[in-house]
Amino acid sequence: MTHLKSFATSLLSCALAIGVLASAPAAAAQSSTTTVKVDVPFAFRTASQMMPAGIYRIDLLSDHTILLRGAGSHAATFVMVHSAIASKTPSKGAVVFDRYGNNYYLHQIWTPGDDSGRECSKSKAEKETLQAQNSQPPTLVEVALLDDTRR
Repeated sequence: MTHLKSFATSLLSCALAIGVLASAPAAAAQSSTTTVKVDVPFAFRTASQMMPAGIYRIDLLSDHTILLRGAGSHAATFVMVHSAIASKTPSKGAVVFDRYGNNYYLHQIWTPGDDSGRECSKSKAEKETLQAQNSQPPTLVEVALLDDTRR
């Protein structure tokens, strides 16, 4: 009987340990989310939609995904990104756009003190605009972050 109690206690301890270990990555991922805000003075495109000028909250969810939320009734959109490395660690955060005439496309997001940023691949619309501009490179437009606080 005592062996059965000992076995049950050991089994319960193992189950609890597995549960704690399994939940650790999820907790770590939640606490590492960085949120920044930016006031974009012009309309711009992401890979999937046109966004009006305004204040945006950007949640850097992972190295591959950001959540872009506009103020008020503007819908939120997920944007696929990849890592970008700065040659010099930025002291201030910024959102960078590619500009072709009056067309702006979300390009990069940099947080202060981090040489690893997020970069968007060129969308089909941006590639078409580039081709229409005879492959002339875009002008880069930087917009400073409103809130450099990380969460």
